[in-house]
Amino acid sequence: MSTVQKGNWDVDFTQEAKASSDNKPKTDYMDMTKPGNYIIRLVGPHIKCRKHFNPYRATVQDDERNVDPAWQAGFTPGRRYAINIIDRADSKLKVLEKGSKVFKNFANYKSITKKDPAGKEGPNFAVVVTVPNLPNGKPDKLNTDYAVMPLEAAPFTADEVKMIKEKGLWPLAELYKSTPAEKMKEMWDALPADKKIAPKRENKSDKTDDGDDDASTTVASTTVAGTTVATTKVAEVVKEEMKGAPAESDDIFAPDGGGSGGANSAELF
Repeated sequence: MSTVQKGNWDVDFTQEAKASSDNKPKTDYMDMTKPGNYIIRLVGPHIKCRKHFNPYRATVQDDERNVDPAWQAGFTPGRRYAINIIDRADSKLKVLEKGSKVFKNFANYKSITKKDPAGKEGPNFAVVVTVPNLPNGKPDKLNTDYAVMPLEAAPFTADEVKMIKEKGLWPLAELYKSTPAEKMKEMWDALPADKKIAPKRENKSDKTDDGDDDASTTVASTTVAGTTVATTKVAEVVKEEMKGAPAESDDIFAPDGGGSGGANSAELF
């Protein structure tokens, strides 16, 4: 649950404190909703949580099932991960939030290279986004495909170090703090009876527990920055059998654990 802040009689009720609170910058999220090629550079630790988008919107943690009425009723919140990134399109610091379909690629990079994907020796990553169409021609956003590939090594430049130090990273722990149990109960109680019935699954393996992470099997390719990138199309679910692989771990950035991105992530410079 969210942490209560300690009050300060000397500053809490001053005009300066109110102005500072009112003028907090709006979080800048990385937008990958449109098909295209995106180049990003991970920065610092990542966080993990779970999110409901149905029957209400809420953020919860793995150990909060007992205070989440929707989860208890069968609405399993998808796993989500978030990290600060530099968007190479405009060189701005943003928050990237996705499921393990995207983030497991960063973990696999670390598993293979033994280098922190968000640390000082980390690379740029190419993300190719493909959105198929429904029979009516509208975009089928629920089946968006993400192809992720590491590119060249990208040590932070002097300007990037200055930007990160001056602006600071986006406060992920604050942005993704849990929705209060009282609020979730209030939203649940406000739902009509028919909205409290979780959709049934014919087969428990027909969709993963990660929200946007259906397994994929059909492989194609595209080119980004002169590099061929493998892409995947959603097909029937295939169970991951590589027990030692990061994607099979509880924390995809194992062995560091804790969803922090590991000690190396904090040592950016």
